[in-house]
Amino acid sequence: MRTLRLAALALAAVASTGCYHAVVETGRPAGSTVVSRPWTPTFVFGLVAAPEINVAAQCPRGIAKVETQMSFVNGLASFVTLGIYTPRTVTVTCAGGTAALPGRTIEVATQDLAARAAALTDAARESERSGEPVFVQF
Repeated sequence: MRTLRLAALALAAVASTGCYHAVVETGRPAGSTVVSRPWTPTFVFGLVAAPEINVAAQCPRGIAKVETQMSFVNGLASFVTLGIYTPRTVTVTCAGGTAALPGRTIEVATQDLAARAAALTDAARESERSGEPVFVQF
């Protein structure tokens, strides 16, 4: 009987440390910068969400991929705390290159308000004619 209990306890320990892996890709090309947060805290088996991870300073061109996983060590910590503390490993891959804007871009190098107004009018007409966005950069 005691052996059965120990076997059940060992099986529960192994099952409760199950690993998972979720990946979200944005479609942007991946850059060389990777931000890793190996002990991102969640609580009550992940029902209480992790705090927001702000990587705007490290990823000025945006995000290419976010990976969330529970490593074996994260699962072990979750098991030891009976699921109250459930850490996750979060890895953010920054986007590389530059995002290409669809449509045409009109650049206005002058500070003249009349030139800026004319550029906006031209952009609106071009957008209406082509059905595509036209961007105005001052």
